[in-house]
Amino acid sequence: MYLKLIELTSFKSFADKTRIELDRGFTAIVGPNGSGKSNITEAIKWVLGEQSAKSLRGKRMDDVIFAGSEAKRKAQYAEVTLTFNNEDRVLDIDQDEVSISRRYTRSGEATYMINRRQCRLKDITELMLDTGVGRDSFSIISQGRVEAIFTQKAEERRGIFEEAAGVMKYKSRKVEAERKLARAEDNLNRIEDILAEVAGRLGPLEDQRNVALTYKRTKQELSEIEIALTSVQVETLSEQWQVAQRDLEACKDQVNQLKADLAADQTQADQVQAQEEAKEDQVNQLQADYVDTVQKAEKLQGKIRLYQEKQDFHQRDQTSQQSFLAELDQGIQAAKQEVQDLSMHLDRVRQDYANQEAEHKRLNQALTELTSGQEEVLEEKRNAYIDALQGQARYANEHKEVTKEGDRLKDQLTRYQTKQTQKQAQYDDLSKQREAKAQAYQDRQGQTQDLLSDYQDLADQAKAYQADLEAADQAYRQAHERMIQVQARLTSLEDLEESHAGFFYGVKNALGMKEQIPGIHGAVADLIQVDPTYTAAVETALGGGLQNIVTSDAKVASQVIQALKKRRGGRATFLPLAVIRPRQLNAQVLKQAQACPGYVGVLADLVSYEATYRDVMMNLMGTTLVADHLDHARQMAAQLGQRQRIVTLVGDIIHAGGSMTGGQQKQDKNGLLSRKQEIDRLTAEVQELSQAQSQSQAARESVQAKGQAILEQMERVKEAGSDSRLKEQELKQSLDQMDRDLEALAQDLELLSLDQASASDQVQDLDQRAADLELKSKDQSQVVQELKASIERMNLSESDRAQRLQDFQAELRQFESQFAVLAEQKKQAEKDYQAAQASLKQKEADQAQTRQALAELDQELQEQSGQAERYQADYQEAKAKLKEVDQALKAARQARKDLQKESQALSQKQKALNDQLQEALGQQAKLGATVSRYEVSIDNHLDHLREEYGLTYERAREISQLDMSMEAASTKVRQLKQAIEDLGPVNLAAIQDYDEVKERHDFMTKQWEDADQAKTNLYQTIQGIDQEVSARFKASFEAIRDAFETVFPKLFGGGKATLVLTEPNDLLHTGVEIMAQPPGKHLQLLSLLSGGERALTAIALLFAILHVKTIPFTILDEVEAALDDANVRRYGQYLQNFSKENQFIVITHRKGTMEAANVLYGVTMQQSGISKLASVSLADFDPDKIDEGKESSNESTRRH
Repeated sequence: MYLKLIELTSFKSFADKTRIELDRGFTAIVGPNGSGKSNITEAIKWVLGEQSAKSLRGKRMDDVIFAGSEAKRKAQYAEVTLTFNNEDRVLDIDQDEVSISRRYTRSGEATYMINRRQCRLKDITELMLDTGVGRDSFSIISQGRVEAIFTQKAEERRGIFEEAAGVMKYKSRKVEAERKLARAEDNLNRIEDILAEVAGRLGPLEDQRNVALTYKRTKQELSEIEIALTSVQVETLSEQWQVAQRDLEACKDQVNQLKADLAADQTQADQVQAQEEAKEDQVNQLQADYVDTVQKAEKLQGKIRLYQEKQDFHQRDQTSQQSFLAELDQGIQAAKQEVQDLSMHLDRVRQDYANQEAEHKRLNQALTELTSGQEEVLEEKRNAYIDALQGQARYANEHKEVTKEGDRLKDQLTRYQTKQTQKQAQYDDLSKQREAKAQAYQDRQGQTQDLLSDYQDLADQAKAYQADLEAADQAYRQAHERMIQVQARLTSLEDLEESHAGFFYGVKNALGMKEQIPGIHGAVADLIQVDPTYTAAVETALGGGLQNIVTSDAKVASQVIQALKKRRGGRATFLPLAVIRPRQLNAQVLKQAQACPGYVGVLADLVSYEATYRDVMMNLMGTTLVADHLDHARQMAAQLGQRQRIVTLVGDIIHAGGSMTGGQQKQDKNGLLSRKQEIDRLTAEVQELSQAQSQSQAARESVQAKGQAILEQMERVKEAGSDSRLKEQELKQSLDQMDRDLEALAQDLELLSLDQASASDQVQDLDQRAADLELKSKDQSQVVQELKASIERMNLSESDRAQRLQDFQAELRQFESQFAVLAEQKKQAEKDYQAAQASLKQKEADQAQTRQALAELDQELQEQSGQAERYQADYQEAKAKLKEVDQALKAARQARKDLQKESQALSQKQKALNDQLQEALGQQAKLGATVSRYEVSIDNHLDHLREEYGLTYERAREISQLDMSMEAASTKVRQLKQAIEDLGPVNLAAIQDYDEVKERHDFMTKQWEDADQAKTNLYQTIQGIDQEVSARFKASFEAIRDAFETVFPKLFGGGKATLVLTEPNDLLHTGVEIMAQPPGKHLQLLSLLSGGERALTAIALLFAILHVKTIPFTILDEVEAALDDANVRRYGQYLQNFSKENQFIVITHRKGTMEAANVLYGVTMQQSGISKLASVSLADFDPDKIDEGKESSNESTRRH
């Protein structure tokens, strides 16, 4: 077997995957300092299981992962694989090659593999066991290990030889055996303690066992008699129960009959109620019909008033239209006359104009003849003067016409304004009336809504009171029935309590002496108050202690005991207050218990009692702990060393010493504390029920009175609401009519406003036009004056003209002036005639339109008159129907009142039946209580049979027969119970406990014998190991010494050396000294040699060990660093020779070592931080270049 291949991936400075193929012999790995060659050694240690990052020159394990450089990013994992040649099957795997791998990621995930299959580190360790390969074995030898050889003390150096001797596993076995021996001795001590404790318990348990056997025999006799006696008592009580049950059934029949009568009456009451509700619905419907009829009549009356008002309005409109028509007739006659007058005037003007036109032609012709050749300027001015005169006349006529039309429109506008003022006054007055009416209507609406809301609230209250009344009745009945049941149960329990049922015979008699012997305080059960949560715990923990009797002092207890003896009244246990001392847990134990899970408290602290009884209660319960359940109780007992008594809330007990009592059984209904708690609970419930019954009765009467008052108030509110709705409808009709009238007035006002606005606009236009015409007339007058003056001036300058021409011209001018005026008069006359004709046509059109409107008004008045008559007929019909509905409503109200009286009568009858029912229920309750007492007594006897003996009544009758009278049987039972009491406390478990303790004693005795034998065997095993270690150490030491004496002179070239034991007689602890004599020196201790001599001597010792202990491969990591060149050459030569037998992998940078190697690998760091493996040809190999490379690398390292 040898190491064949090393593969490194991202391990430290080997960033890239690197393969180092190896062969047998001597392989050297060389490289300058800092190149990473030692990382190969650390990789081998790491894959073999090294767990210390510090041993790998790191702080954390992820430091073995390539950390990155300037040229390459950091890696995420590191992996190393070693491949071995396994042809000789040294490794226990049937393959020629075996690889082991280790991978580690930056996330902390570690993986081990064998032949690339994941495994555990332990699997790799076991695989390499006994092969000599390991992270701390001689397969890896570093410079530090060489130094350790010559720096260690002799005793410390012994470890090298032990490792070589292979005794480490024996030493481990010895350590394990010594541990087992220590445990065995501890077991023996514990077993002896347990045996002592068990032996101490055997004697008392045997006594208790004998008492328990006597108890069981007496108890068996008592059981036989008591079972027979109880069976007879059950039979007797059953007969008495049957008599009481028959009476109870008869009473129940009476109750059922009364309930049936009540149900029948209730059915009849329900029917009457239904009829009353139906009649109520009929009244409501009739009221609604009445309101509808009233509303219909009011609507018809409103419509009649509306049509009457329309007729009045239309008649007023008709009168107005007729007046307007008369005015139009008069205007038409006047217009016709004006047209006729204007026509005649126009004819005259036209005739005058024709005459003047002929004369004008004549004059013009004459003038032409006279003025032929005159200047044209004067002619032009004359023409202009004539045009100006005509224009002046035209403007004057137009101004007159416009002024006349404006006056007419102003008169019309005044009439519009007067009519609008009248309409607006009517509108304002009606609006004020409507506002007052609307406020009244709104107020009436609010009143009606308030009354409706009040009625609804009252209806809701009535329903609520009805539900409350039913609930009060139900609550009263339930409270009464429950009161009877609870009272019966309470009476039964109080009878049992008063007779001290459940107490021992002696305790009953002792408590009966309470009045005769002062100082008897009572039984413990009567002196404590227990929360139901802790009842089971207290009853279980105290057991019979609940019947212990507390007295003021021992004297009183003695008096009671003497009285019991004298009367043969049984036995009882007494607790004199003056004598009993309290018991309590010490503070340390209490503190430990409080720290335990499930701790509830000390039992005495969970019970209430008077301060007088504190010492007694602390004596009984001061050292008992309470846990919530059994698991926590067990943990608490273990924590307290099984020295305390612990009880759980459900009654399980762990006794001091570790014994446990528990299980599941039916709750004791007649337990002393349970019965007392039930009496207290029932007493409180009776008080609550009595109060609830009184409150229910008072509430029922109060609710009934309030309900009746509400019904009466509802009737009053309903009538007021009907009246309010009628008045509201009247107001609404009036408001609607006012709204219609206001709407008509608003429309009239709007039309008048439009007419007024149109007329006003026309007046403004005419006024503006008149002003413009007046201004133009003035301007034209100015032009006339200027032209006249100009002509006169021109005429004055021609005074030399002939007088004739002047006269003629003057005549012509005068004529032309008159002719111009006449022409304008003709034009104005034609215009006036056309305007008069247009006005006549408009008046005639208005006349025709007004006559059409009057005809339509006549038609509408006739239709409205017919509709009003029809409405009047409907109104009379509605009044008749209103009278019928009113009569029907009065009849329905009377019927409803009769039904209410019948309902009240039925209610009184029900009350009487209910009183009888309550009396019968009372009798039923009393009989039920009697039956319950018999049942309780029978149940107590049956429970006693079942719980005490596990028997049913039938089974008890089968297996037993009373062969004596009941009195004699009762006396015998008391005697047997007395005998049992005389036995005192009986530990029935002592029988089984004795057997168990005896069995345990025998078992522990056997355990002690086995432990003692194991101790002897371990002593023998340790002795055998010591002998084996001594023998192996001695043999290995002698072989290594012989090999060392041979190797030393070969390495030193002479001299001698040997190994010496410091204590030859103690091979288990002796140290090893190295004596050496280099050539030319005397024999001396290793520590006295020079540094190089010590190092070479240590190497010689390691080689000697390797000669003795065969190892598949050995890694030497710069172990020759301290040697000089001559010794290095001898070291290298020796390795070369030695490698023929062993495989050596040498990390070195010494020339002598390199020269001796068979295979040479070089490690370089061409890139900063990244190691590369380079193969070196031995043929071209020059060791000097290594030294140069070393210096260059060191310089480069310094630069970086």
